[in-house]
Amino acid sequence: MHNKRNKTIDNSEPSGNIEGTIHECVHFILCREGSKIPIKRSEIKDHLNTTCQMPPSEINGIIVQAEKLLKRIYGYKLVQIPSKTGIQYIAVLEEPCEESFLSTTVDLHQRQLLIAVLTHIFMSGGSVKDGDMWTFLSEAGLLKETDNAGKKILTNLFTKQHYLTYTKVGESELAKHIFQWGQRAKEEVPKMFLLKKMAKALDREPSDWTEQYKDCSL
Repeated sequence: MHNKRNKTIDNSEPSGNIEGTIHECVHFILCREGSKIPIKRSEIKDHLNTTCQMPPSEINGIIVQAEKLLKRIYGYKLVQIPSKTGIQYIAVLEEPCEESFLSTTVDLHQRQLLIAVLTHIFMSGGSVKDGDMWTFLSEAGLLKETDNAGKKILTNLFTKQHYLTYTKVGESELAKHIFQWGQRAKEEVPKMFLLKKMAKALDREPSDWTEQYKDCSL
């Protein structure tokens, strides 16, 4: 009876192979997170099956344990995002942080664009029509209205990274596209950071914008 009980306890602990698989899962997620493109659950499963010979039936438990390790060691959490092609994740810091947000992109121009776009959406009540966005960026000297390649940074790259959503509203000639914050921006970007930058640029106080200031406090 005593031996049987010990055997049950031992089986509840991760084996060496499982521990190695968990660490490989964490390593894969951290490497992939550098691109800011969501990570498909199927990609994690295929990678672990190839590198660690992990049985597909163990994927759920491995991801749960990997997330615990991500939180404990690196301060990251996994966020599942809506997708029509299967389960996908983004890894973000548990607490939004200015330093993390400022280092999200290596390209300085893209970083300036991202901060400007998210700030404009935030200060405009949560959504901005694409035509209004192009006008704003042009007047700010960040993007010419004829720069189609530059526009794709917003409509393609930032949407793939889930900093933005770019949604068609309406039909036929009345159709328009609007920009809104994506899931990564909601999880990763401190709104107060954007409001303080706006206030500093205009030599005002963040509390001067009542609605936005209240939103930052929620």
